Amino acid sequence: MKEKLWIFIIKFVLISFPLFVLWYWRGEDYYLVLLDHVLTFLLIKIAGLNLEYFPAPKDIFNNLIPFVSLMVITRGILYKKRLLWLAEGLLILIGWHMILTEIVYIMGVESPIYVKFSVPLYLFSETMPFLLWVLFARKQVAGLFTKRKTLK
Repeated sequence: MKEKLWIFIIKFVLISFPLFVLWYWRGEDYYLVLLDHVLTFLLIKIAGLNLEYFPAPKDIFNNLIPFVSLMVITRGILYKKRLLWLAEGLLILIGWHMILTEIVYIMGVESPIYVKFSVPLYLFSETMPFLLWVLFARKQVAGLFTKRKTLK
């Protein structure tokens, strides 16, 4: 039986809300520490750059939550495939966070380039969970938005 879109939206809100609470309670802090360690290792230890501070655009790192919520509530995905897609999507998002942090660092928060390109970068970042969800679960997503053909 096909799930109604409004039920899907309610499930999305019910899963996302506690995840956002956990994120803002402790998750964001732990994630920033992890991201800082990884970036420090990659840029200072491996690349040999002498950097002291990364201006992490942490306000958009919460885009992990909608992706997790969407992958958890989408019906019709086998368990192993769901875990694989969830892991792949999270790795892509985390990689994007690292790239975005470096872009912000290179541009400089006070520069006119940052002012001009920050909104498109952040909008792209906020749509990434939905793009990845559509990419991974395109059959299930199409089923949410199309009517089932009835046999006569």
